[in-house]
Amino acid sequence: MIPNPGKALRDLAGHLAMSLAPQIPNAFGATNAGLISLLLTLLADEAESGISRRMTDGAELRALFETAGHAPGQDARERFLGSEPADFSHQAVSTWLDEGMRLLIDLHAWAELEDVALNRRIWDFLYDHTERYKADM
Repeated sequence: MIPNPGKALRDLAGHLAMSLAPQIPNAFGATNAGLISLLLTLLADEAESGISRRMTDGAELRALFETAGHAPGQDARERFLGSEPADFSHQAVSTWLDEGMRLLIDLHAWAELEDVALNRRIWDFLYDHTERYKADM
């Protein structure tokens, strides 16, 4: 059997919220159980689609970087364009994406003053990025 971490975490969260938390006699303990249930649900989402979201971000960053050739930092962005995560573990993909996001910060600081169209594309990327990571409750 191959374990399904997302399902397991959701099942634990549901059991904690629906069966155990209501039996806790004090409000502080019940609230803590509810928060732990919420965190387990968020971890389930991350287990199920965290790598996919990061890879989508990476692909969109690449597309964005390809349109910003004249901006300072072009060499570093070109290195990112030619890079891949070391593997598809959560840590490796996150480290790879973190580098792209760091490059985006530098690019955005420049674009805010120098390139209105690029600045708009960056804001569009950031909107899409936050939508991908928002928690559905």
